[in-house]
Amino acid sequence: MKQFNTLAILLSNALFYVAMAAGALMMLHVTVDVAARTVFNSPLPGTGEITATYYMIAVAFLPLAWVTLRDEHVTADIFVGNLPAAARHVVATVADLLVIAYVGAFVWQSWLSAMARTNRGEVWEILGGYLPVWPTRWLLPVAGVAMVLVMVFRLLARLSHHRIETGEER
Repeated sequence: MKQFNTLAILLSNALFYVAMAAGALMMLHVTVDVAARTVFNSPLPGTGEITATYYMIAVAFLPLAWVTLRDEHVTADIFVGNLPAAARHVVATVADLLVIAYVGAFVWQSWLSAMARTNRGEVWEILGGYLPVWPTRWLLPVAGVAMVLVMVFRLLARLSHHRIETGEER
């Protein structure tokens, strides 16, 4: 279980750091675009498209495993919070199974979509050329697989009463 915990930490942290880098690059790219447009009256071509297809997808989806490992997803547990501990455990276990099934379906569908778009060589037309966007289609199945792995780990930890480590100091 310790090795699985270590793998979950490494995987979720790696994707989180890539998302953070994408966020920093997005801020830098947009700042340079605004400065170029304002000072030189010459915006960078494709800034909006690159932001929408590369940076935002990475920032939105790659941290899913990191958030899942830390159990930081938004929840509404007004009803579950008042249940006895055994009932909360059952509800949490069923919820974990449902999330694994749902995200597994998401991974499957996003994988099929990424394969189709890769085979087509999907591009977007931008000022001055074409922007290949098919590579970003793979971010969704990668992020989804990482989340499923972390959810499976969380479920196993819940069932074995293992304490989950996140790699952070308390």
